[in-house]
Amino acid sequence: MKFLVAFVVAFMATIFAARAECYGEAEYQVCSDSYVDPDGDIHARSYDTEGNDYSLDTESRQLPGGGNEVTSSDSEGNSYSIKSWSDSAGSHTVDSEGNECTITPLGTMIGCGQ
Repeated sequence: MKFLVAFVVAFMATIFAARAECYGEAEYQVCSDSYVDPDGDIHARSYDTEGNDYSLDTESRQLPGGGNEVTSSDSEGNSYSIKSWSDSAGSHTVDSEGNECTITPLGTMIGCGQ
């Protein structure tokens, strides 16, 4: 079991190292890296040589009645989610800010920022 944990940690470190990019001149640099975990969720972070850092995680999941929900959250406490699904009335989206959109089978847009 310890070998498996060590292997996973080493594998994740390799993924981060392979996608890390740094920019800057002289002593100041900004770096970023990202990876997709086994569930397909995206994790990204950026950091600089002054100790500042920021991270963003995006997760997706299937809704019980069909459709999907994608949620993003960052290291500053911000979050946003959007649910989408289709049924006989059309294709629908609802986000965490209360925005709603439906496109009917005939192509009529209801809501959708109108």
